[in-house]
Amino acid sequence: MTAADKYKVDLAYIIDDDEVIIYLTQLLVKNVDFCERLSSFTSAEQAMESLLEAIKTGKDVPSVILIDLNMPIKDGWVFLDELSALNIQQNIPVFIFTSSINPVDMERALSYKIVKDYIIKPLTIQKVSKIMRLIQ
Repeated sequence: MTAADKYKVDLAYIIDDDEVIIYLTQLLVKNVDFCERLSSFTSAEQAMESLLEAIKTGKDVPSVILIDLNMPIKDGWVFLDELSALNIQQNIPVFIFTSSINPVDMERALSYKIVKDYIIKPLTIQKVSKIMRLIQ
């Protein structure tokens, strides 16, 4: 990480049904000092419940969300639709974090105002640096 990347996120959400991806992401963000706290969720339902509670109480609202698109039951698209419909005051940048290289998925994801970028797995130091530049 460069000197320009010294900004640190308070709370980040990672939403992915693959626990190995979550574990590897946790290791990387810890090593590069990306955030103070990281909350991980293996389902979009859990993440949305936590987010709604945080918004209601005004405590522990994430500074950034990384979400996979392809998950069982409630996928990343449904989460994006629900988050977009909330009309919340806080600006919570969302980064799509997926293995999909489908240009249709990329175009659709970037059509959401809340989505800042489309990141293809795995997460790397360079990709974390890009996230930091986009949210500063």
